[in-house]
Amino acid sequence: MKPLLILWVLLLSCHLLPVANCYAAAEDELQEKALLVLKTKCNTCHIRNNPFKVFNSRNMNRHAAAIYEQVFVKGRMPKGTEVTLTAAERDILRSWLGPR
Repeated sequence: MKPLLILWVLLLSCHLLPVANCYAAAEDELQEKALLVLKTKCNTCHIRNNPFKVFNSRNMNRHAAAIYEQVFVKGRMPKGTEVTLTAAERDILRSWLGPR
């Protein structure tokens, strides 16, 4: 019975491994898209007005909860009328942030 179980586990892992790799690649791509939104839409003001919260690939995940709150819960960001998020950019951020 054990050899059959081992064979089944090996076959299952062979089929799931490419899916896991594919999922990780999609997550990386989504994070890159979100970083592009943060750099082009958020950092333009943060550099001048809030230099301690300039987003980059190293700190964006750390600030994810605050980004979600400011953009989607409170609707405070981006400020003013100069910079706005398109529907596609909002979708990218929402997908990257995931359910909260």
